[in-house]
Amino acid sequence: MKLAWIVAFALPALSSFLSHPQQTSSNVPTNQTYSDAKAATAPATQDVVAGPLATEEDLHQLVGRELYIRGLWLSDDLHFDMYGDLAGQSPKGSFTLCAVEIEKVRLTKKRVELEGLRYGMHFADEGNWSTQSTSFDRIRVTPKKKHLLITIERQQVVIPRKKNEDKKAEAKGTAAKGPAPAAAAPAAPTPTATSPAVTPDDTGDPATATAVKGQPEPTTMDPAKAADRLRYAVNRIFAPALDGKMIAGMSDYWQFFYQAQMEHKSIEPTDPSIVRPGPGVDGPKLLKNLVPVSNEYAQHAEVVGVASYKVILDPAGKPLAVAVYRPIGFGLDETAVDSIRKSTFAPAIKDGKAMSSVIDMTVAFRIYSKRTAAATAAPVVQDAAGVGQNISPVTGKPTLPGLFTVQAEAANQ
Repeated sequence: MKLAWIVAFALPALSSFLSHPQQTSSNVPTNQTYSDAKAATAPATQDVVAGPLATEEDLHQLVGRELYIRGLWLSDDLHFDMYGDLAGQSPKGSFTLCAVEIEKVRLTKKRVELEGLRYGMHFADEGNWSTQSTSFDRIRVTPKKKHLLITIERQQVVIPRKKNEDKKAEAKGTAAKGPAPAAAAPAAPTPTATSPAVTPDDTGDPATATAVKGQPEPTTMDPAKAADRLRYAVNRIFAPALDGKMIAGMSDYWQFFYQAQMEHKSIEPTDPSIVRPGPGVDGPKLLKNLVPVSNEYAQHAEVVGVASYKVILDPAGKPLAVAVYRPIGFGLDETAVDSIRKSTFAPAIKDGKAMSSVIDMTVAFRIYSKRTAAATAAPVVQDAAGVGQNISPVTGKPTLPGLFTVQAEAANQ
């Protein structure tokens, strides 16, 4: 197998993991093959808000909305600058842990404070495959009496010095309750942007500020521009759905999944040299697997279930590519794929020759405790082929090899 093919397959050529249609929808005629059917396109990038955010009332359109954090930041205290870039540090995680709902908003002169809750996405492990991408529950992961706090800096609106002076003079004249003296001194000339007495901060002119201070538009004299800048930041931070931009930033195994879902195609390699276990083909054998770890979100929410993945193995038994087939969410698919990639396989054999192959693998996730840890500490023995098997301490019979099960092709037909 050539390296060029591997790179093209595993990264941009998502269509090489797509084969015959498994499910159809109303807009894909059942009498057409996938190559003839009109493929669905990736959802366009969507904005959370379309208009400027100038007042606290404008910001209330965010309250109660189901949103996603585009940057996949996991901290519960996030601070962003006026461009929507993270100011500070935060770990990043799965998009399945970045669903949020805003409950409160607060607008001050310098910043916007959004208070809300974080949710995890738990995909259904049963049901129609073609609806897997939309069949999920949102489960709160923010602890009780805790909240997610998101702060966004605002672009400052600066009133030029002349306007300030005019207002002061007007206020003074009003207080005197009389006309100005006839012999009043002439007014001072209006300062200009090039006057030595005027600084970029005085004018608030973005171009001058950038040229002199090297800062990108820290202030503006136009309140509408500041409101539009806030809208820009909000749309960079949040997404109203898993749109094309979010999907494009996902790992390849998730892109395989979402492209297949959008195009109503099954996830299968199209290269004819890749074989499946079946008549005349001895399937690959799992020699050693690394058990994928759970995470605190899944454990606290008691997320359990089974996820399945399509795996391409090269003639040496090395995993080349993995595609999510039936996800579980809550950040567990990422650890499952990582463990699959680090597992060791004996390759598929056809006519005495090692072959590239595709297999289905399932991963079961459960809640870990002292009781379940004792129940899963099963001894390992060797079967006739020399492959390690777990023996149940209860039944004395072989159980699943760790958390992985290699399924034969016949089991899927």
